[in-house]
Amino acid sequence: MVNPGRVLSDVIRPHYAFWFMNGTIARNIYELVNTLEASSPEVFEYHVNSGKNDFYKWILNILGDDVLAKRLKKERDQKKYIRKIKRRIEELENM
Repeated sequence: MVNPGRVLSDVIRPHYAFWFMNGTIARNIYELVNTLEASSPEVFEYHVNSGKNDFYKWILNILGDDVLAKRLKKERDQKKYIRKIKRRIEELENM
C-alpha cells in the first residue's frame, strides 16, 4: 500500500533528493515534475533512455510509489512522463 504522505512530502534526508544532471535538485514529487517541465529534452534523455530510467528508480526506491513507478518504467516520452506524474499526484492528493 502506497503512503500518500511519503510520496507527496519532502524526502526525509537531503541525500535522498534527486539530483538532475544539470545540478537541479528535487526533494519531492512536486519539484520533480516542475523540473521535468522546465528541463530540456537532453536533460530528460540523460536520465531516461534505453539503458536507464533514473526517475523510475527514485520514485520506486525513495518515494515508495510502486504504482507510479510501474506506469513510468517503460515510458520514454517526456510530455507523457510529466502527464503521468501529474495524474498520479492528483490521485494521491485525493486519497
